[in-house]
Amino acid sequence: MPILLAGAAALALAMGIGRFAYTPLLPAMQEAAGFGAATAGWIAGWNYLGYLLGALAAALVAARDSRTLVLLASVAASVLTTGAMGMTESVAAWCALRFVSGLASAGVLVISTAVVMEALVRASRPHLVGVHFSGVGAGIAFSGLIVALGGYWSSLAAASAVLALFTLPLGMRQAGPASGMPQGAKEKFSGSLLIASYFLEGLGYVVTGTFLVAIAKEMPGIGGAAELLWIAVGLAAAPSALLFSRAAARWGAPTTLIAAHLVQAAGIVLPVFFDSLWVALLAAVCFGGTFMGITAVAVGFGGRISSHPARMIGLLTAAFGLGQMIGPVIAGWLAERQGGFNGSLLLAAGAVALGAALLAAGRATSRA
Repeated sequence: MPILLAGAAALALAMGIGRFAYTPLLPAMQEAAGFGAATAGWIAGWNYLGYLLGALAAALVAARDSRTLVLLASVAASVLTTGAMGMTESVAAWCALRFVSGLASAGVLVISTAVVMEALVRASRPHLVGVHFSGVGAGIAFSGLIVALGGYWSSLAAASAVLALFTLPLGMRQAGPASGMPQGAKEKFSGSLLIASYFLEGLGYVVTGTFLVAIAKEMPGIGGAAELLWIAVGLAAAPSALLFSRAAARWGAPTTLIAAHLVQAAGIVLPVFFDSLWVALLAAVCFGGTFMGITAVAVGFGGRISSHPARMIGLLTAAFGLGQMIGPVIAGWLAERQGGFNGSLLLAAGAVALGAALLAAGRATSRA
């Protein structure tokens, strides 16, 4: 379906590149501007603040005819802010650009997903939404490859501009009926525990999601191969939403989410104890192979356990956004104080593991 290709291209440019390319380019930015981990965390935090506000705003227009204009503006803003990142070495300017990029990435994610879901529901093929989300992983892998080949922000902006051409079918879809979300709770689970676990996921995953390449460059066993880890993250992330959605259909969302949280926590903490390239690749796959899958399953599950699906998904988005806004600021500050990221990684893994514990508690309660 052309709409699936358009949706995947939109997420590749706005999320895989626009949102996450900061990770492989962070070491080069630090070298050029001479800032430390704390400042790096603040720059990332501004991006995630933009994402939080953008997601909440985009949710208000996702079902309106004006969404086409918002989507196209978000795509354009993502391309332009990506290019502008390479035109300055001012930390203040970078913070501002990352904030706008966050707004844009959220607009693209929320609206493109609404458009794609409406099309898939009409075609009775909603299970294919994982193909749409595979664009995030593909964009991450592509951006990692470009950086590994010596590219900088301008190269990524050029790639984003090409991808933008493939998103045009999204702008031809008018707002349709509700995207097939169930009206009324279909499964029993504590909404509060799901929201809390998703907040902890945002808080924990984002530490590796922001600092992975910078951490790897400090490890003697990896060094120049650090960018390859980001490519591995993207390749693992690409099929994960589809695979985890199928796992949830077979074993249930709570069990699938618990397993994904535990695998991700293990991937986050591995670099604390081992510094070989193979272990780092395993950690990258554990991380990349779970973070998009957790998002796809948690959001879908949230819509099924609430009598007000849209409200629950909005609360989940806000909780996750708050967590990922706070995470890099704390991790960067702690890394600068401790002279390394081990403490930050332990806290991040602990947050994700605690999320698994909350999900297990919710599962036990729902079965009682």
